[in-house]
Parts: sequence; C-alpha cells; structure tokens
Amino acid sequence: MSTQLAQEDVGPRVVVVGNYKGGSGKSTFAMHLIVALLKAGRRVASFDLDVQQQTLSRYIQNRHRWAQQNGLALELPHHAPISDVGGEEAGAADHVTLFTRYLGTLQDDYDFIVIDTPGSESHLSLVAHGMADALVTPINDSFVDLDVIVNIGATVDAKPTPSRYARAVAAALEGRRAVCGRATDWIVFRNRLATLASRNHKQITAALEWIAPEVGFRLAPGLSERVIFRELFPMGLTAFDQLDERALGANGGMSRVMARVEVRSLVEEIGLLPPDTLPGEERVPARGRRPRAVERAG
Repeated sequence: MSTQLAQEDVGPRVVVVGNYKGGSGKSTFAMHLIVALLKAGRRVASFDLDVQQQTLSRYIQNRHRWAQQNGLALELPHHAPISDVGGEEAGAADHVTLFTRYLGTLQDDYDFIVIDTPGSESHLSLVAHGMADALVTPINDSFVDLDVIVNIGATVDAKPTPSRYARAVAAALEGRRAVCGRATDWIVFRNRLATLASRNHKQITAALEWIAPEVGFRLAPGLSERVIFRELFPMGLTAFDQLDERALGANGGMSRVMARVEVRSLVEEIGLLPPDTLPGEERVPARGRRPRAVERAG
C-alpha cells in the first residue's frame, strides 16, 4: 500500500518518524526525507518533538549556517522545535496542547509536515503517532534494536510477539481510525546494514517478515552503514545535495552516490513522491510557491 493519496481535501500529509529507541537514525532519515520533498517542489513544515536532544533542529541550523557561509541556495523547511512552540519550561500537558494547536495553523500552507519524535516513550510522541498519515520506523540491524518492535524468545521454536512500542503504535493508530476513520501506512526499515550477509541478518529478516502482517507494518529497503551520513551532519547536508570537495573530501564521491541511491530507493518505496519527482530534477512546487531557501550571497 502506497502512502501517496490525494490530500487536497484533508490538508497536508503528516509523516512521523518514530521509534522508542535512541540512535536508530530517525533524525538523519527525517532530514533526508525533508530535503527530498523540498527538492521535488513540495512545501514542507517540520517539527522536532525531542525536547532534550533536538538533533533535527541542530541539523537544520547547521544547514542554514553552511548555506550562508558558502553562498549557497539550500532548501529549508518551515521548522519548529517543540521548545520554540511551548518554551523549554512548559510541562508535558502544555507541550501536547501547544503542539496540536500549532499544527492546526499549518493546514493551508504546506503539502507535508514531517515530525521527528524522541527516542523514548512520552504522551507527546504518542499523540504525534496518532496523527500520522505515514509512520516511518528505522531500526538498527541488531536484536537489541529489534526488541523495540518484536519480542524474541530464547528458544528456536518461540514465535516473535509484538513489543511495547508495537502495542503503543497499534493503540495510537486504532484511536486515529476511531476518531477520523483514516488509516496509517506504517513502514519499517533497517538501518546501518552490514555489507556482508550474516546469520544475524537472516534471523532479523525472518523475524520482521513473520511479525509484519500481525502488527500491521510493511518493510522497506534498508540503508547500509555509511560514514557519509554522519559526516554530513555538521554541514546540514544530505546525500541529495550537490556536494563538492569542501563537504566530501577528496574521495567522497562514490560514497555519496551509493548513499543517494539507497535513500532514493527507500523514499520511492515509502511512496510519498512519484519516482520522476525525486531529487535530480528540480520542479516548481504546487500552487506556485517555491520552497524556502537561503539566497546566494552577493
């Protein structure tokens, strides 16, 4: 099932990147998705709901600074950290109220709203999950990270069962269906895949394929372990950007190409954009408005 549905009558598509475990690559993927959407001419707003880490917010700030320092026109979303919406001293209940209220003000101005959630359980994160038209969950390719979604028994014949996060997602999505009658497309992909196949890889594949129909998610192509994803963070860049030697170093070209191919395949599988609008060919956004960008210096 693709997430690419007509949205004109119901406002922007809400894409939530969620997982209760930190370090799974949520913010890195959220940034790549945001840039892919912007480069395809879509109008994008983004939220960072992680009050403590605010990794996505720092990623976007780094992008703005790099653009200014180097005279580049880099696409930027309309971004709001939750601390800016409610203040750092706001309580959990205030954050939920302010977040939902602020979200309502964006309905007529954007095609997509991308929400990055914290790597821990919170009521605010659960509320965001319940708003998702598409929920994207990255997990590292290990049994420790898989345990967030699936409980694996110690015996060979033990069947995988849904974990705490999977049950929380199911409750949030069921609540959404009860309120508005709309389903959520839940996509899980594996991050930091090893280049060589292993017994661990096969076991995790089998567990995910077993549990996916029961829990209600679908699997998308994963991303390999690539240093370039971490190297681009200080500059706020992504594999979709035009990168020169200042960003890549002398030997980074092939790494960038492979990273871009993988992320492109993942975004295509999620189905938010038709293949012919993915980065590589700029387009004017709908309703005649261009994505926000930092103007070239001079």
